[in-house]
Amino acid sequence: CEGAADRAPGGALAPSRAENREERPLYATYGLILATFLGTMGLPHVVVRFYTSPHGVAARRTTVAVLALIGAFYLLPPVYGALGRLYAPELTLTGDADAAVLLLPGRMIGGTGGDLLGALIAGGAFAAFLSTASGLTMAVAGVLTQDVLPSRGVRHFRLGTVIAMAVPLAASILVGGLPVADAVGLAFAVSASSFCPLLVLGIWWRRLTPPGAAAGMLVGGGSAFAAVAATMAGFPDAGAAHALLAWPALWSVPLGFLTMILVSLATPGRVPAGTAAILARFHLPEELRTEVRTEVTAP
Repeated sequence: CEGAADRAPGGALAPSRAENREERPLYATYGLILATFLGTMGLPHVVVRFYTSPHGVAARRTTVAVLALIGAFYLLPPVYGALGRLYAPELTLTGDADAAVLLLPGRMIGGTGGDLLGALIAGGAFAAFLSTASGLTMAVAGVLTQDVLPSRGVRHFRLGTVIAMAVPLAASILVGGLPVADAVGLAFAVSASSFCPLLVLGIWWRRLTPPGAAAGMLVGGGSAFAAVAATMAGFPDAGAAHALLAWPALWSVPLGFLTMILVSLATPGRVPAGTAAILARFHLPEELRTEVRTEVTAP
């Protein structure tokens, strides 16, 4: 009866994922870690920020600053976890550990101060939701307008915005019963399996070819997407196969890398001209690049 109560409309998947995490906690933990760590680099609203940098030096400084901020941010969840075990230990028994974020101000401070701090946290959460959603919408709409729709005018950008909002809205109806961490993990797994191999090999491996990049993105990202679709459909609902599909990053990311490498090695003649020079520009220090450019252009 307890399991049936948890399976509210649209939420048939949540119990099986939770139970499978308890059965295979190590695999689930590492699958989520790999997906979130490697999937971050492929998020469109993160990648598009580099387009606002006026030059390479600014882009590098932005990267370092963002990494420092993200590193500082990821120190907070363990702190919240420790405080939650101290001030709200009952949440570990009820399965409502996410509620610690809103309960801790009242438990630790109490009174008006706790209410104000809780309101500030809730307001910050909604601001983060809105900023992330708007950034993703603009980034995806820009890509659709630039590469998919027949025109690049304002009218088609508005159409791309509608499409960018409609697709995730429809998907949210299907995964509405999944815990937030699980839904985020699935999305990050697709990103990690497609964009991560492309960015890493595209920056560090000069033998990458366009067919290899396309094949790796299709195979890695496609396999992760198929696993996500199967998980949302509830098939299979238990066992090792369910664990592999519910946390696919541990096998889909290596599959994407392997496909890109093998297809690129099979098509050596498709390496774009000037690849070595472009990679040298990527990796040479800015000062050295300036000196080389000056020597080349000097009479």
